[in-house]
Amino acid sequence: MAKRPRMPFPRQLSGVVQDSLVSLGLAERLREADIWRIWPDVVGATLASRAQPVRIINGKLTVAVSSAPWMQELRFMTSMMKEKLNSCLGAEVVREIVLKAGRVDKPVAEVPEEITADLPLTPHQLAQIEEQSASITDQETRQAFIELMQASMQRPR
Repeated sequence: MAKRPRMPFPRQLSGVVQDSLVSLGLAERLREADIWRIWPDVVGATLASRAQPVRIINGKLTVAVSSAPWMQELRFMTSMMKEKLNSCLGAEVVREIVLKAGRVDKPVAEVPEEITADLPLTPHQLAQIEEQSASITDQETRQAFIELMQASMQRPR
C-alpha cells in the first residue's frame, strides 16, 4: 500500500477553503455574487440608483432599469459596464448585459451625523422655562420638564 507524501508544513485555512470551492465548482458562483457588492463602485452612485443587477445566469447579467430614458442611456453603456465589471472581478464573468424595465430599490444614503454644539440659552428662554415649570408641584417631574425644555431650546434647528 502506498504511503501518502508527508506535508512539509500545515496549509493555511484560506488555501484549503479556496481549493474546496474550486473542486465543488462554487468559486465561479462566488465571483458572480461579487457583482452586487461592486455594482455601485463600477457604475457610480447615480446610475446605481437607477439600475440594479437582478440575476446572472451563464454569464448573462440581467439589470433592472427604473425608466425608459435611463434604459436608452444604458444601452450605449453596456459594453463599457461589462468591461469594468469583468476587470474588477478579475475574469470574464459577465459575457452579456440584458436591460429590462423593473423596480429599482433606492440605496440607503449614508448621511453623516453632524456634531453640533448646543446653543446657549438666553435670559428670555430661561425665564420662559421657569414660568412654564412653576406650576409643576412634583420636584422630580419639574426637574425632568426643565431639562427637556432646555435641551429642546439648545438644539440648533
